[in-house]
Amino acid sequence: MNSNTLVTYSARDAKTRFGEVLDEALGRPVGITRHERLTAYVVSKRDFESLRARVQELEEKLWLIEAEVARKEGFASNDEVATFLRDARNPVNEPKDDEAGAEGLSKP
Repeated sequence: MNSNTLVTYSARDAKTRFGEVLDEALGRPVGITRHERLTAYVVSKRDFESLRARVQELEEKLWLIEAEVARKEGFASNDEVATFLRDARNPVNEPKDDEAGAEGLSKP
């Protein structure tokens, strides 16, 4: 996703040329403008999943750092930190990726 120039479409053009927008997004992110302001991006599934995985990786690293700081400063015992990290890595009510179908995209 390292692109120096962002291809943009107005919202109107994106609507009428949606297939072209999707094709372009397979290679790099596409910006969507509304009233000459960048308001959204269209990205490929591959890029989105890569971003999501990277964010998750960074969140896990942050939790580990924060847990180590808490342990060193005496705010949490080793057992409390281990339990916290185990629970953070295995949330109880988090839906699996393959369970979010079209209904996950509907508006409230």
